[in-house]
Amino acid sequence: MRLIHCTQKLLKELSCPTVDLTSYAPSSEGLGNWYANLIRIDRRKCVLFTNEKTLYSFLIPKVKKANLQNIVDEFLFNLNMNLQAEGFSIDIISKIMLEYQELGFAKTASKHVLGSMNELTFQYEYIILHREGGIENARMFGVNKHINRTIMRGIKYLHPIEALHDLLLGARQPRPKLSTSEF
Repeated sequence: MRLIHCTQKLLKELSCPTVDLTSYAPSSEGLGNWYANLIRIDRRKCVLFTNEKTLYSFLIPKVKKANLQNIVDEFLFNLNMNLQAEGFSIDIISKIMLEYQELGFAKTASKHVLGSMNELTFQYEYIILHREGGIENARMFGVNKHINRTIMRGIKYLHPIEALHDLLLGARQPRPKLSTSEF
């Protein structure tokens, strides 16, 4: 079983049972677990998801109670769509989706990932408010792509998209273009 480690703020909104981490045996295979935080941008609730191994992230904007009731479906749908937007093959995406057939929720366990998420939150706020003209106008696939091409100290000064490619395809595979001109 894979986990989505949620902040207290998000767990309170979800009101779902959590996995006891003392009895949880994590697997080192695949993408691993994710972290999620409920944030506000432009006075709207958003959920930020960040992968614990690669810091690859995506934001689900303007979430409502119905979105939170179906958070697993929202996570899987948005992960799938963002990976497609990044140009991953259907075979790789299908393999990733199989990894997340069974998901549980847990409290956060890594200050390293939470610190990176705080920096990502600041970047999302700035890009959405100042470059995109607000949450209503934001082109989220472009914003997510831009964020994942930002150097992150927590992954040894790689871009999250590079870390994701290295994990999924191996370091010897050609890396994606890091141009942001398509946004």
